[in-house]
Amino acid sequence: MIKRVTLKVGKMRKADDCVVYPETFLDPSRGEGLRFVQGERLVMLVDMSTGKAKANYRTGSGNPTSWHLINHPGIEVVQLTEEQVAAIKDATPKSGDKIGGGVFVA
Repeated sequence: MIKRVTLKVGKMRKADDCVVYPETFLDPSRGEGLRFVQGERLVMLVDMSTGKAKANYRTGSGNPTSWHLINHPGIEVVQLTEEQVAAIKDATPKSGDKIGGGVFVA
């Protein structure tokens, strides 16, 4: 099943239970690549090499999407802790993982 990670970044009052999507590489020379993280309030694109993330937890939406990271008010660049980066890495689905309902990661 899909693993989740509980995160609190920036000035969030409460932590959010988030899904971590499979690794995304915009440039293979970046090392660890990028991860997209999505919760009920929080949406982030995390650079796993540096721990920096483009985050938005003030979307005004109950289901934020990647659109909320593009030219939207409330976007912040946050520095994640080593523990948060490790938790995201552990929750990242890998090839062959069953993520539910007979669906597997390619």
